[in-house]
Amino acid sequence: MQSSDKQILIIEDNKRCMEKACELISKIDGVFIHKAENSEQAYRYALEYHIDLFIVDIILNTNRPGDVAGTKFVESIRKIEKYKFTPIIFTTSLEDADFYAYAQLHCYRYFEKPYDNEEFVTIVKETLDFKTAKEESRYYNYKKDGIYYTVKVQDIVYFQNNSYNVFIHCVDGTVIEAPYKSSKLILLELNSERFIKCNKNTIVNADFVENTDAINRYIKLRNGHGTLELGLRLKRSFLEGMAKCSK
Repeated sequence: MQSSDKQILIIEDNKRCMEKACELISKIDGVFIHKAENSEQAYRYALEYHIDLFIVDIILNTNRPGDVAGTKFVESIRKIEKYKFTPIIFTTSLEDADFYAYAQLHCYRYFEKPYDNEEFVTIVKETLDFKTAKEESRYYNYKKDGIYYTVKVQDIVYFQNNSYNVFIHCVDGTVIEAPYKSSKLILLELNSERFIKCNKNTIVNADFVENTDAINRYIKLRNGHGTLELGLRLKRSFLEGMAKCSK
C-alpha cells in the first residue's frame, strides 16, 4: 500500500461476488481494497480510513426477507461530512431499486447482478479519476477508551510512535496521546502524499518542513516546531516524497 493509492471499500456478503469484484479491481494500478461482509464492519472501516469509492451490495443478509442493509449503510455514510459526495456504486439482484439509489443517495452507478466485467472495471476507473477531498476538509480519526476522536489533517505537524502509543504533534503545540498504531497503518489511514515517513518512528507533514539537511540527516520544521532525525534508510524516499510535494 502506497500513500497515494486510492482506497476502495467493498461491502458484500456473498463470498463469490466479493472474490469476483476483488479480482477485477486488483487489475487496476494504484488501488487498495478493504473488504467488509456487513454494514457494521464497513462503517468501522469508513471511520478509520479515507475511502475514495464505496461498492455496496444492497442486500447484505439473504436470510432476512426485504433486507436493504446496504442502502441503510449508505444513508449513514452520507451524513458524514467527508463522504457527502464520495462515489458509490451499488450492486444488487433487486429489480427497480435504482430510482431510490440515484435520487436520494446520489449513487454514481447501479449494477444488476450478474454485471458485465469490462463495464464494471471501466466505471470503477472512472470514479477513481475524481478529485479527492481537500486536505483542509479531512480528519484523522483515532479510537481511545471506546470513543472515536478526530483531528484536522492540516493541523498535524508530525506523528511519533513507540511500542505503546502514538503521539500526534499539532500546530498549536498540543501533543495528543493515542493508542499505538504502526507507521504503515497511520499512512494508510491518512491516504495523503503530504505525510512522509522520515525515520523509523516518525511521519511528518511536508507542509511543515522548512528545510532538510541530507548530509547531517535532520529536518528543520517551520514555526519553531523543532527538528526531526532523517533516517539513513529512509533518506532517499523522503527526499523523493518532498520533491513530489513541491511540484
